[in-house]
Amino acid sequence: MVAATAALVAATAMSLSACAPAEPEPTSSPTTPQESTPPSTPPATTPPTIAPTDPEATQCPGGGDTGAVEDGFPQRLSSLVGIEIRTGSHPPCFERVVIEFAGTGDAPGFRVEYQPDPIMDSPRGEPVEVAGDATLVVSAGAWMPNPDGDGYDGPRQIQPLNVETILELEQLENFEGMTAWAIGLDRERPFTVQWLENPARLVVDVALN
Repeated sequence: MVAATAALVAATAMSLSACAPAEPEPTSSPTTPQESTPPSTPPATTPPTIAPTDPEATQCPGGGDTGAVEDGFPQRLSSLVGIEIRTGSHPPCFERVVIEFAGTGDAPGFRVEYQPDPIMDSPRGEPVEVAGDATLVVSAGAWMPNPDGDGYDGPRQIQPLNVETILELEQLENFEGMTAWAIGLDRERPFTVQWLENPARLVVDVALN
């Protein structure tokens, strides 16, 4: 009797177990997105060393020569009037003298040349002392200033402070529509001459090499 009862209980348990819903699979918790691992940082490199500019390696434009440069002088006179003379430094290539003109008219004729001592003032014909061991004389067919007083009103003798090889500028002539300036240099150097517009100006570049 006991055995029969036990068998009945076991059978009933098996039947109930078969009808019970299955235990759901454990649900995994949502995975927290992982932060992306940054790519490995390349090893630090030492920036290339840039050598300081070597003045000797700088490519300078042609420095001209020491021979006279002339264009239409003294025949071509101009109604332009010289208003300024100035110097500029452009190392390591050249130093510059600029004579600027104003007004209307064609470019004046000009002549630029080395002259030996004594350097003469015109029209008085008196010798002029110019600093340096070489004198480059710039002559142009224009007043500076004109007889009415229009144009340049600065000094006739200048010791520029922004250059080294150009020691002095001195006006030698302002007579009968002509102007001339002496450029006193430390030594005779090659030079170039050009006429430029806007503004109108005569430019003399003295080579530094």
